[in-house]
Amino acid sequence: MTERTVEKALTSPDFLIRLATQLKQERAEKEKAQQQVAALQPKALFADAVETSHTTILVGELAKILRGNGIDIGQTRLFAWLRDNGWLMKTGSSRNMPTQKAMELGLFKIKETTVVHSDGHTSISKTPKITGKGQTFFIQKFLTDKKGQ
Repeated sequence: MTERTVEKALTSPDFLIRLATQLKQERAEKEKAQQQVAALQPKALFADAVETSHTTILVGELAKILRGNGIDIGQTRLFAWLRDNGWLMKTGSSRNMPTQKAMELGLFKIKETTVVHSDGHTSISKTPKITGKGQTFFIQKFLTDKKGQ
């Protein structure tokens, strides 16, 4: 406290009471904020672990995670949403493949599988998979949009 504040506190009991009440409120708010941070710490650690993991999941699996978080969506609607919002390509042989932007952000990887057909010819099957970073990104996006509604 400044010299002037000390003098005012000594001469005005109302000022001293207001000052003490304000200090008490500030301490309570700080304590509440610290409790919130402590409560969110495990979630933050989990999110960091998912984001930096080297495992990828299918779009259908992400839809299940979103559904578990209260987002009413399934695999088909999630694919449509990803296409409509520019994360997956819409037409042609590249349909449902990640866009350049999605790949540059590290949200997707493409799994290529060689398929040997019964007549002997082989082909390559491509499957978009969502990275840990992508999982965190899309879950956050959907939960933020849900709160905004």
